[in-house]
Amino acid sequence: MQQEGRQFMQTDNRNYKILLYNSTLEPDDQVLDEFASANSPAACIQKATINTYDLIAIFHNYRSLKERFALVELCSILKQSNHAGHIPLLCLLPSIHRGLLEQLQNAQVEYARFYDPGDPNSKDNLKSLLTIPFEDCTIEKILSGICPHINYFPISRHQEMLYCGAYRNRLVLGPHRLRHSCETIKHKSCQYFKCPKGS
Repeated sequence: MQQEGRQFMQTDNRNYKILLYNSTLEPDDQVLDEFASANSPAACIQKATINTYDLIAIFHNYRSLKERFALVELCSILKQSNHAGHIPLLCLLPSIHRGLLEQLQNAQVEYARFYDPGDPNSKDNLKSLLTIPFEDCTIEKILSGICPHINYFPISRHQEMLYCGAYRNRLVLGPHRLRHSCETIKHKSCQYFKCPKGS
């Protein structure tokens, strides 16, 4: 299974069939006519279990914890399908989130890429997210570059506070620190990562 996915990633994808589920598309949206598309989880599951594809891509713009859980559930259903379970899954996500990536990995999702939700052209840029190579987009590789000490604490249905577990959860992690250290390979040079403080 995993080998088939990697083989696809190293080949010109113009000859491959891609099913794209876009959680932001309206039923009559024609942004990416060349891909088979689905605008609901049910439609995605139905098409994936009836037709044959070389890649299933899920473009998701979750706004709540519930929507995030729904994404993981959809991926789990697809991977447990006798017909679609062998098809590589690529999740296109609005942000890096170690907890979500770990859940997707547990659901056997192979790949992830990230887009800027503030970009008004994000839909038009979908094609660039689906181009090869994807070698650096394995969830395993992405997780290896994210600090394992990031802890997520929900404060509402839509928001979480992020704390540094290596600093007794007393350090709030802001966007700048996350982007430039915690969610990059640079976290390995962080003083708290190298010498975590006890509880």
